[in-house]
Amino acid sequence: MSVQQIIKKRRTIRIYKKKLISKNLIKKIIESGRWAPSPHNSQPWLFVVIRNNKLKEKLLKLLNRSSKEFLVGVRVLFKNTIQIIEKAPLIILVYNTKSFSQKVKKLGEPYFSNAYISEIQGISSAIQNMYLMATSLGIGMAWLTFPLLVKEKINRLLKIKKYELVAILTLGYPAERGKRLKRKSLSEIVKFIEEESYIKK
Repeated sequence: MSVQQIIKKRRTIRIYKKKLISKNLIKKIIESGRWAPSPHNSQPWLFVVIRNNKLKEKLLKLLNRSSKEFLVGVRVLFKNTIQIIEKAPLIILVYNTKSFSQKVKKLGEPYFSNAYISEIQGISSAIQNMYLMATSLGIGMAWLTFPLLVKEKINRLLKIKKYELVAILTLGYPAERGKRLKRKSLSEIVKFIEEESYIKK
């Protein structure tokens, strides 16, 4: 498949077969993320791969307990996210190590905020690379952010102190086709500014 074909084939997959993903394929997916652009090549990402069922059960218990803290509407969405994680054969937690923003922290604002945004953009690029690689390998993936509502609790469970959880990825061989929702047309999302419009006559 061409890159364009893979991009258009990509879907969010929330229902998976029980078939496990080999460690070689997991490494291949993460390797594609490793080659994403990042601010000053800081590579501020850390990928925590959970393949341990006992740890996964502890994470699910934590999320289920935490869901009771939210309003009904949020609780429903949070529960849906928990169900996706529960059925996924593989979970990858994505962290920002802040390796770049911490270097410029002494410069104060707005440099620190700009560096932090750059890190998040780099990590997002890594996740997208992983998404496309997974798609090319016939593996489905969902990019989850609702668990970030309790990211401090998740960090305590995993004994991670210094880094910031920015996403949870669930992966597995698809047990559904996924939906391809309609995209806006180019005319709706693109604005061309022609150079001539800035030339005074």
